[in-house]
Amino acid sequence: MKRIIVHICLGILVFLGVVYAALQGLDKMTLHGESILVPDMHSFSIYEVEDTLTALHLRFSVVDSGAYNADYPRGSVIEQLPKAGSRVKKDRELYLTVNPKNVSLIALPDFTDRSLRQYMSELKAKGFRIGAFVYENDEHANVVLGVLYQDTIVEIDQKLEKSTRLDLVLGNGAGMQMEMPNFIGDLQKNIPTKLQNLSLNMGEFYYDASVVDTLSSFVFKQEPEEQTKDVDLGAFVNLWFTEDSSNFVVDTLELMRQDSLKARLDSILND
Repeated sequence: MKRIIVHICLGILVFLGVVYAALQGLDKMTLHGESILVPDMHSFSIYEVEDTLTALHLRFSVVDSGAYNADYPRGSVIEQLPKAGSRVKKDRELYLTVNPKNVSLIALPDFTDRSLRQYMSELKAKGFRIGAFVYENDEHANVVLGVLYQDTIVEIDQKLEKSTRLDLVLGNGAGMQMEMPNFIGDLQKNIPTKLQNLSLNMGEFYYDASVVDTLSSFVFKQEPEEQTKDVDLGAFVNLWFTEDSSNFVVDTLELMRQDSLKARLDSILND
């Protein structure tokens, strides 16, 4: 009986040893616990990319260049996959999108008697980007009076590089004003379009420590505040962003409390 027990114990030990050896071999094959932090390659030239990734024992390939992005030098990286900060295994291939070196020139379309919304749609369709709104005294609100590039007047049919950011000179409707809308809870990626549609300019954007992906962050504070009266067309709006939902919840609860107090006060005054 003792001999059987000894054999069983030996069998278990041998089995555990085989399993341990197999796991150790698997760890070596998959480089378990070893990873490389992907660097941020944005704005890097291909030569800089090659030097950096070779030193890290990583590979790369260039995918379709896509549209020209004026925020980056020509021929530099504008997108990467995996993203910067990701962890990858040795010899992993990164996919890079590079800014085109050759950019087509596009004639500025006629803005005479065009509304802001109509003209913005046409500019975007042709590949231009919208910058700031510059309002001048005029009896017509949001009628395009002119176009600026780097504070210089652009003539109709003048040719500019695709993706050029253009500022629009607009009529202010003889001093028309508005009430500041609410941006609390809006995602950062939707803010530029929303501001443009409301005839407002982007001011300063601030991000708290919780923000990792700016596009996924949302507004928890704004300046001017919601419902501020007598705001000029083209006013600059400063926004604070977070990815910590508790900031938004606290603000929401506070607004609910204020609404409740207001409702009770109205009830008392109207009785």
